[in-house]
Amino acid sequence: MSSLSLRTQGLRFYAGGLALALAAGCASGSAAGPRGEGAGASGDRVEITILGTTDVHGRIVPWDYYTASEEDLGLARVATLVDSIRAARPAVILVDSGDLLQGNPFDYYYGVVAPAETHPVIAAMNFLDYDAAAVGNHEFNFGIPALERAEADAAFPFLAANVVVAGTDLPAFPPFTVVEREGVRVGILGLTTPGSAIWDRANLEGKLEFRDIVESARRQWPELERASDVQIAVMHSGLGPGSSYDEAATGVPPEDAGGALAEALPGLDAIFLGHSHRVIPADTVAGVLVTQAGRWAEALAVVSLELEQADGEWRVVDRSATALSTAGVPPDPGLMAEMQPFHEQVVAYVADTIGFTADAWSAAVARVADTAILDLIQRVQLDATGADLSAASAFNPEATLGPGPITQADAAALYAYDNTLKTIRVTGRQLREYLEYSAKYFHRTTPDGEPVDAGGDADLEVDSVPGYNFDVVAGVEYAIDVTRPLGERIVDLTYGGEPVADDRTFTLAINNYRQGGGGGYTMIQDAPVVSESAGEVRQLLIDWIADRDTIRRAEVFEPSWRIVPEAATAGYTFADSGRIAELLEREAGRISGEARAQGVGTGGPPAPSRRAGPPGL
Repeated sequence: MSSLSLRTQGLRFYAGGLALALAAGCASGSAAGPRGEGAGASGDRVEITILGTTDVHGRIVPWDYYTASEEDLGLARVATLVDSIRAARPAVILVDSGDLLQGNPFDYYYGVVAPAETHPVIAAMNFLDYDAAAVGNHEFNFGIPALERAEADAAFPFLAANVVVAGTDLPAFPPFTVVEREGVRVGILGLTTPGSAIWDRANLEGKLEFRDIVESARRQWPELERASDVQIAVMHSGLGPGSSYDEAATGVPPEDAGGALAEALPGLDAIFLGHSHRVIPADTVAGVLVTQAGRWAEALAVVSLELEQADGEWRVVDRSATALSTAGVPPDPGLMAEMQPFHEQVVAYVADTIGFTADAWSAAVARVADTAILDLIQRVQLDATGADLSAASAFNPEATLGPGPITQADAAALYAYDNTLKTIRVTGRQLREYLEYSAKYFHRTTPDGEPVDAGGDADLEVDSVPGYNFDVVAGVEYAIDVTRPLGERIVDLTYGGEPVADDRTFTLAINNYRQGGGGGYTMIQDAPVVSESAGEVRQLLIDWIADRDTIRRAEVFEPSWRIVPEAATAGYTFADSGRIAELLEREAGRISGEARAQGVGTGGPPAPSRRAGPPGL
């Protein structure tokens, strides 16, 4: 199975040691405390264990399809933990906090390329006997029909109390479900981030409405409380506060509202968070236990509730939480066997050769200097749309191409998201605002390159700004002066050698996430759309390379932006890459050498032949 090891040896030892691991985790990394102190001491006692995953993003088999190597995470490893806990504890519930159906080539293949009769992610969750899942924002990436197909095959409900059919109050998904264990009714309230209305506007506008998480939960609370003895929330939303978009400008409720939910509903016994990709073993907010399992099935959240019955009512008298890492956990052999045929098809698909390059392309410094690999994405977007300008981000600083064959996996690693491409019309003023907002990514420095607002941080980038939120624009020329305050950093902005006037207009190729204001780029969210979609950017990239067979850095590299002063990059480290000065010198050397050669790549071996479709289908 592509060198994947089932590693079944040691399973018995692992299961036997799990109780010790749980005890240690709950003692050292958990929030715990009594609840319902008025319960009678003579009543029956029951322990309910609730397990949670989140942001699995297609990581079922522990395999990295980009690098063709085994991963120390994945739902198959989680399955071993779940089975061990079920063997040790009589009353177990398993939930997920969303983002299951998009995120890696496995999800893309079965979501778009070759949909299976039952989506293998859903098949894996049915295998594990999940009790409920919150709807994640990425569940909508391939359209509502794709989600509906997955939902129909799930042996568990997808929950979202704050999503309604557009123009009505009709729930689009069940708001909650009730699961009974050992005579205790556990109510599970599901909620999702309203940001989907922005990020997947093309798929959702006029079809679904996303309402405020807290207000929606409050409306469901009386009925949920009547129907259950214990109440938990499973939500695709982070702890918060805050949103990646302007709530006031967009009219979209807060993205991350876990803390606000705890404050509003102190009667909740636990909240299983998602969306923010953080591991939170345990926290307590307003008396509510909070936990989160990170991302990609790297951990399993475990909440233990001890209940006592008095006067016919169950009350929580003790509780604890922890997060168990999947690192080193053997994958479940049964789930691995069930996933094997699905996995092998994807391995063959991503290994398919689409082209060749004799050059070495790297995204290592693409967030601090104009580089050929990011210009490749820009060129693809410009060619696909005919736009004046193109905006793109370096999503993965570890992405590389060549020298040698280029595969589907290489392209997927470079452009990891399932964004589609649009063309909008922007003014010069909007363009400048766009670039100024992007320039928030860097700390301010002195002319000598010394930080003035980094709080002792030696890195050039600001920790609180995600790297994928730093955009560059091709088609214009400009500099980012990091000695200047925010809002005044873009200098020498020109188009065709002429300064860009505020009232000049341009067409801009941009992905659908940004076009909707994603990442806080609200200045362009209402810009007129010239072209609704030119397809998925990653597929456009694959097709562009395949059409040419051989690609060269010198053919796509067009320097358009830079950071000034030079000292600002010379002395700093870049968290994703290392020392900027060394990396920039290496990158500049490669580019200048290619420019002199004018023929790099043409003398290499011919591009391998391309197959018309995924192998084995």
